[in-house]
Amino acid sequence: MPWTEIDLLIRPLEPWRDLLMVELAGLGFDSFEETPQGLKAAIRSERYDRRAVDGTIAPHRAHVQVGIEEREVPDTNWNAVWEAGFEPVRVGRQVLIRAGFHPAEPGFGTEIVITPRMAFGTGHHATTRLMVEAMLEMDLTGKAVCDMGCGTGVLAILASRRGATDLLAVDNDPQAVDNARENLDANGCAGWPVVRGDVNDLHPDRWDLILANIERNTLLRGMPALAKALRPGGTLLLSGFLAPDTDALRAAARMAGLRDGDAAHDGEWTLLACHRP
Repeated sequence: MPWTEIDLLIRPLEPWRDLLMVELAGLGFDSFEETPQGLKAAIRSERYDRRAVDGTIAPHRAHVQVGIEEREVPDTNWNAVWEAGFEPVRVGRQVLIRAGFHPAEPGFGTEIVITPRMAFGTGHHATTRLMVEAMLEMDLTGKAVCDMGCGTGVLAILASRRGATDLLAVDNDPQAVDNARENLDANGCAGWPVVRGDVNDLHPDRWDLILANIERNTLLRGMPALAKALRPGGTLLLSGFLAPDTDALRAAARMAGLRDGDAAHDGEWTLLACHRP
């Protein structure tokens, strides 16, 4: 089955390459490759919608120039593309997230080894670090934790390692669900459910902590459901968006009845902690 590959020429590159990678993933693009000039992204041709791509880029054109070239390509080993670009995520000496093809690195308090079966690119590393750093400051012993938009499942695995006793990982992509299940099993977290779904499938008053490392628009749309899914006193960690979007996320959280808290930054990427009173 053929694929459509788009080649994005992006000026300036940062932080727009990473942001567009996240947003194209939300459109169903399955593979990404960073290039010196920008980004290549691929999707099954039957799912390709050029108007949706243009609509995703349009709100950013006041700040960034994006040229697009598109071509149809034969079936490709996207796992090999992922392996060529995937880099380990290190958070101090506390947490190392690496793939099985990376060498072991002794001296980390927690090591998570994942086997990615799809390519979301390396742009998520800043937001992954932000989420991990925030989780390391929390006592998760005995807590109920939901990893919403779990991807490879790394945050769910970390929550389990840090003492969560009730855990759910959720993603709307069936490939991500399969991959997260594999990674949880491989990291000694077998038995925790990994399901296909979205924020609207969450039960109310259910979670002490919800991890939502997702792109901005999905967070804004899903804020009411995320807020309702928290238990009183629960925390919602939001990431996957840029610093200029923080005010919009704060406003949406307040409208949903949450108390917004501190924000943390890694370059242009931001994490916002919100709490249900």
